[in-house]
This record gives sequence, C-alpha cells and structure tokens, in this order.
Amino acid sequence: MASLLDDDDLDEDDIEEAEEEREDLATALRQARKKPRHFAIVAKGATVVALLASKKPHRSGKLRQVRRETGGKQIIQGICQGEGGASLVFKVVGDPPKVKKSQLREFISEVTGLMVKPRFEGVAKLE
Repeated sequence: MASLLDDDDLDEDDIEEAEEEREDLATALRQARKKPRHFAIVAKGATVVALLASKKPHRSGKLRQVRRETGGKQIIQGICQGEGGASLVFKVVGDPPKVKKSQLREFISEVTGLMVKPRFEGVAKLE
C-alpha cells in the first residue's frame, strides 16, 4: 500500500515495508503498460491517499485495512493497462470517478518516481 504517510512517523521496519510496497507498486504499474493489472485507489474526496496494483484482484479485507490506515472514504477498483508510451488507462465499471487525472499523476510520480499519463475510462464490464 503506497500512501502519503510521513516516514518520520515510522520505525525502521515500517520504513522498509513502505519502501517494498512502493517498489511493488512501481513494478506493477510498469507491467501494466504491457498487460492489464487490477488496481484499487483509496480516495478522500478527489484526493488519492493510496494506490494498489497487482496481477490478482484485491481482497476486500486488505482494502478496508488500507482505507482505515489512510483515512480514505472511497475505494475505486478496476483494471489499468498501458495505451502506448507513458499512458495508462484506469478502467472502472460505470462512470469515471471524481479523482482528477493530475492528482493521480502527481501521486504516482511522488510515490514511485514513474512519469505516467493516467486517465479514467468508464466501461460497462471489465475484461
């Protein structure tokens, strides 16, 4: 789980775990450029507070735990995949969420160091 937690508030084990999670997220987003990956965004209003990405769907218990830890109010789930170059499409069932593309781009850049151009797309059904 990558979140905006301040590393000053964490002990050594927590910092190491946070670094591993950031690297896992970066790896999953790089892989998403070639093959679709499941994602979950934890948001508070239009602000992204956590982002998870993996090959398999996320378990609801883990998502609730992340939401509680980050103070998020909403969980947005779907599939993300590359669209050529640095573009990533975050597909969700129904209407696209209220999260701004620029806010998601800044969050990904800050947490993983990756420069991506995300966009949301509402679909009737996930592949």
